Amino acid sequence: MKKQLNYIFAAAAVAAALGARGETNLVAEVARRTHLSAYADIETAYWARGAIVDRKPYSAQFADLSFDFDPFGVVGGYAWSVSSLATSGQSATRRNAYNEVDYGVYYGYSLGIAEDWSLDTAVAKKWVTLPGYHPHAHSISEWNISQSLTNPYVTPYYLLRRAYHGQQWCYWEVGLTRSWKFLDDFTFTATVFGELGDSRHFAAQYGENPNGDGRYSNGLMALNLRLRLDYALTKCVGLFVYVHQFDVVSSDARDALDASSAPEALKDLTMGGVGITVKF
Repeated sequence: MKKQLNYIFAAAAVAAALGARGETNLVAEVARRTHLSAYADIETAYWARGAIVDRKPYSAQFADLSFDFDPFGVVGGYAWSVSSLATSGQSATRRNAYNEVDYGVYYGYSLGIAEDWSLDTAVAKKWVTLPGYHPHAHSISEWNISQSLTNPYVTPYYLLRRAYHGQQWCYWEVGLTRSWKFLDDFTFTATVFGELGDSRHFAAQYGENPNGDGRYSNGLMALNLRLRLDYALTKCVGLFVYVHQFDVVSSDARDALDASSAPEALKDLTMGGVGITVKF
């Protein structure tokens, strides 16, 4: 009987050890598949969707948490906030701290095509909230879809933003990007892209068209060039600096900006920024 009890206790100990090991493996696997990225920066001006929103410096913070369901894709969510560092950069009345906070949830999937080639797709639901504006500014709800053909050479990409609540418009960003790594810890990225919108988006960004009947045609709004340098301090922490050249190219939009007295009504602007990134 005593020997049988010893066998039972030994079997229970083995089972407990295996269970603990399995739980440990599960926790390790969940940790391996969970990713957190964040950044904080200071930028010389606030650009968004083909227009300058604030010509004076501001600070932004961003955080993204995602879980990798490989091979079925990635699910995640993010938040991005804006705090203006000056009161005279735009015509709207607002507080400086956290005057805009955006949220989003998304699903992403990478389809392997060939060695080092993939088609990366993401679909997101986004909310743009403006808690710091007076009088109260209505939040904007959007659907976003983006795709990029990732490869070792030049990556073409596009982003479509469709606002359907608060405002209604369509906006496209279409461009090419390429990164180069050098000296082990440095990465240089060059991106050139165009911004396009429908007539409703033109009106939302530039005001009424001063030419003709006041309406805009759908089409190209602005062209952009962004150059960014990243430096890896550690495996998880990095620093970055960038410069961004922005130019409105639509003649009607340029005329509308010329006719506006708002401080943010700029047709061309060179911007820059510096920040810190964290990734786990």
